[in-house]
Amino acid sequence: MTHLFAKTTISMATTTGLMLAIAITTNDLAYATEFQFNWKGDTGYSAKGLFNYDTTTAPNVISEAGLGATNNLQSISISFFDPLNNLINSFTPVLSGVSNYSFLRFNFDSTKEQIFGPFDVGKDDELPGDTWLNNNLALIDEGFSDEVLAKEFGFNNRDAAGTKQILDLSNNSVQVSKVPEGSIIIGLLAVWNLGFTFKQKFNPKSKIQNC
Repeated sequence: MTHLFAKTTISMATTTGLMLAIAITTNDLAYATEFQFNWKGDTGYSAKGLFNYDTTTAPNVISEAGLGATNNLQSISISFFDPLNNLINSFTPVLSGVSNYSFLRFNFDSTKEQIFGPFDVGKDDELPGDTWLNNNLALIDEGFSDEVLAKEFGFNNRDAAGTKQILDLSNNSVQVSKVPEGSIIIGLLAVWNLGFTFKQKFNPKSKIQNC
């Protein structure tokens, strides 16, 4: 019976931990708004990401630039894909209200739910594999770049030697959509359900055995 008691205790602890995680997540997201964004270039390269901020303190227009503590943005992550939708790289330029990307440029109008103006999100430490998406024309207009480019957005990457290469260009804007509230909680429940199903499948014994 000791073995059964231990298994029951572990199961209860796991369930309790999950419920606690959901409670904490619900509390943390009470005043947070999360958005997803995506961009696609003319030759098929693409970028997808997420960002969030605290709605209780953020103004209607959120603007971020450079390294260090952000004004309002809590986090932003971005993933880059080739034309066959293979992942090239993923980065988190802002985490817990701190930017680790010196070239960060991010402007978001929450009333229109649109990204506008100078935009530069990704990673560029001049190392092989660094990848970033930027609004070329807006950056040029504001004196951040002296490149001569005809199209608005550029998908940039550094090759094996660390040399910058422009993989794709497009006048397509970055599209934004709000992430439905409660999606993280649903995800947690889905993970719990998957784990429970997996346990039942590979541990079919359900009868009490003598210890």
